[in-house]
Amino acid sequence: MPDKSQSRRLFDRACALLAILIAAGYGFGLRIWALAGAAAGVSLLTEWICQYLRKKPFTQANLDAGLCGVILMLMMPATVSFSLLIMSCIFAIIIGRQLFGGRENPVVHPAAAGFCFALLNQHAQMTQFPKSYGILPMLHADAVTLTEGVSDAFNRGNGLAGHMTDWLIGLPNQPVGTGSVVLLCAVAAVLVLRRSASGWVTVPAVVFTVFCNLLFGYFRRPEMQLIGSFLANQFLFAVIFLHADPDYAPPQLAGSLYGIVLAGCTVILTRVLFVTDAPAALAVMLSPAALRLREMMAAAECDAQKGGARHAERTNPSALPESGAH
Repeated sequence: MPDKSQSRRLFDRACALLAILIAAGYGFGLRIWALAGAAAGVSLLTEWICQYLRKKPFTQANLDAGLCGVILMLMMPATVSFSLLIMSCIFAIIIGRQLFGGRENPVVHPAAAGFCFALLNQHAQMTQFPKSYGILPMLHADAVTLTEGVSDAFNRGNGLAGHMTDWLIGLPNQPVGTGSVVLLCAVAAVLVLRRSASGWVTVPAVVFTVFCNLLFGYFRRPEMQLIGSFLANQFLFAVIFLHADPDYAPPQLAGSLYGIVLAGCTVILTRVLFVTDAPAALAVMLSPAALRLREMMAAAECDAQKGGARHAERTNPSALPESGAH
């Protein structure tokens, strides 16, 4: 099956992010759209400046820098400050993207690099969330209206607060893009089926993580463990938009191996060491392994093509070009 064109993948992922933004905007108001606009604009401007300084053209392929900014914003609380978001977007494009050669040499997903930068610089701000849905002030939220996220409670086996409908439709004390399990599952299914996210990575990672979380919960309340597996630590969002991004995901069986390793590391970090948001950080930590697997698969494919050409030459000598004088 031929690879899907970059422009088609860009369109699919933009539509998926738009659906998540609409749901988040309905819950929190215009501040979400202002954050998304700032993230996309700053990321595109930084990308254009970097391309200009490198004396390279700014093409349609560079537009995904804007999507990287939106993905980064959706991994943050709805109350994140504009200054932290803007600095994180600049860091994501310059360090996570351009430092390694730009769009032509994908190594570390820029959104993951920007998220780690924000988490290390403003940990308190990145781990406080609104207690309930409602219109947020455009600039600063009152600290008394904030609370901790659901991830730490789930990791420690304390379950998820609220009713089942809250878990399915949306939890406010989560990063902007990871509130609704139903919406995330629908987005994940569409992107995988349209080959705009790697199913080779997504399916093994999800299956292994769900099973391990059921095991940690002693198979009690399996519905809560299932929802928590997707929702807590922004696992499903990080898998779809970071690890399963076709530009960064290893192909075919190498992708399945990567997905299993990702799931194992996620379970150890979240359920044993209680590290929240580990899947996003693992997009940076496992990037050398992903790069190596992509290189190995490309080399294996090249060797297979050369072997097929030599076999064709041996079995059909008449197909060889004639040599010598006519």
